[in-house]
Amino acid sequence: MPLTKLNFKPGVNREITSYSNEGGWFDGDKIRFRFGTVEKLGGWAKYAASSFLGICRGILPFVALDKTQYLGVGTNLKYYLVEGGLFEDITPLRSTTAAGDVTFAATNGSSTITVTDANHAANINDFVTFSGAVSLGGNITAAVLNQEYQVISVPTPNTYTIQARTVSTIASITVNGQIVPTLVVANGSDTGNGGSSTVGAYQLTTGLDTTVLGTGWGAGTWSRGGWGSAATSPTTGEVLRLWSHDSFGEDLIFNVRDSNIYYWDKSTSSAPLARAVTLDSLSGDATCPTVAKQVMVSDIDRHVIVFGTGTEAAPGTLDPLLIRFSDQANPLIWQSLATNTAGDLRLGSGTEIVTLLGSGQSFDLAISRHKHCG
Repeated sequence: MPLTKLNFKPGVNREITSYSNEGGWFDGDKIRFRFGTVEKLGGWAKYAASSFLGICRGILPFVALDKTQYLGVGTNLKYYLVEGGLFEDITPLRSTTAAGDVTFAATNGSSTITVTDANHAANINDFVTFSGAVSLGGNITAAVLNQEYQVISVPTPNTYTIQARTVSTIASITVNGQIVPTLVVANGSDTGNGGSSTVGAYQLTTGLDTTVLGTGWGAGTWSRGGWGSAATSPTTGEVLRLWSHDSFGEDLIFNVRDSNIYYWDKSTSSAPLARAVTLDSLSGDATCPTVAKQVMVSDIDRHVIVFGTGTEAAPGTLDPLLIRFSDQANPLIWQSLATNTAGDLRLGSGTEIVTLLGSGQSFDLAISRHKHCG
C-alpha cells in the first residue's frame, strides 16, 4: 500500500463536529501552532504554593511604593491579596455582633455545632470568626470555638451550623481550593453555650460562582422538586459574584457589583494583612457612595470614579446610570464644592451601566437598553 501524505489544517476548530472537520484539529491541550504545524507548549509552573477558595472572578496586579508586588484576587467566596506566593485573606467584614449575642449548642458524638444569632443574615458558605467564647465543657474547647468557620447550613433565620475542627487557620487547611479540616467530635460533657462574651464577626456575604436565570428545566439543582415542575434557585439572596478593583497609588479600592465600596490601606497593614474596610468608614463624608456597580481610578488626575451609584443626597440608593467621582487625588472627599473637583454625571439614555474599560486617559462604557411594550 503506497504512503499517503496527510495535510492537516492549522488551528483548533470546534465550530463544527469532529467528523465534518476532516483534516483538521478538533481538540487539544497544551499545544500551539507554529508555521501551521502543531507543537507542544513548554508546560506551566504553579504560581503560588498555597491556594485560594472559590472561583476567581477578578485579578489585579499592582506594586507598592516599597516595590512589594501584590496580586488582588476576587473569588465568589473571598477577596485575597497575594504577597510572596501566599494568598492572604483581606475580605471585609459586613457586621460584628455584640458580646453574648452568639451562643452554641453541641450534640454528643457529632462535630456539627448549631450557632444561634438572631437575624444573622448568613448564607451557606459564608465565613464568621468567633472570639470570647468559653469551653462547652468537653472536647469543644474555647480554642476550638474561637476561630474562623464556614457556614455549613442555615436551618432558620436565627440559626446556622458549623463543623468543629482542631485549631487551625482557614488558609492552612485550604488544599487545592478546598477546606480540609480535622474535625472535633463533641462528647457528653459539651453541654455549655459558649458563655456570655462570645462575639461573631461576619465576613462579606459570599456570592455564586455561576448564574442560572429564571425557573424551570435547567434552573437550580438536578431533580429538585417534582417531575415536570419548575425549579427555583436553591441559593435565595445570592447573586453571581462580580468584582471590580483598581489601585490608588499603593492602596487598593474594590467593590462587589451592586454593593459597597472597600478600601485597603498599605501603610496601615502588615503581615498578616489587615482586612479591607468600607470607604465611607474612612472618609467621614456623609455623601460618600455606599453602593456601586463598578469602580475605577483615572490614570491621569487620580479621581476615584464609581459607576451606577447613589446621589449625594442618597448615597446608598443605586441609580444604574449615575457616575460620581471623588475630589482629585483624594478618595475620601465626595461632596461637590466650589473648592474641589468632586462631582457627578448622569447618562441621558440607557437602562444600566453594564461594564466599563479604562483606556489611558478615557474609558469605554457598555450600557444596556431595554424596550418595554405596554
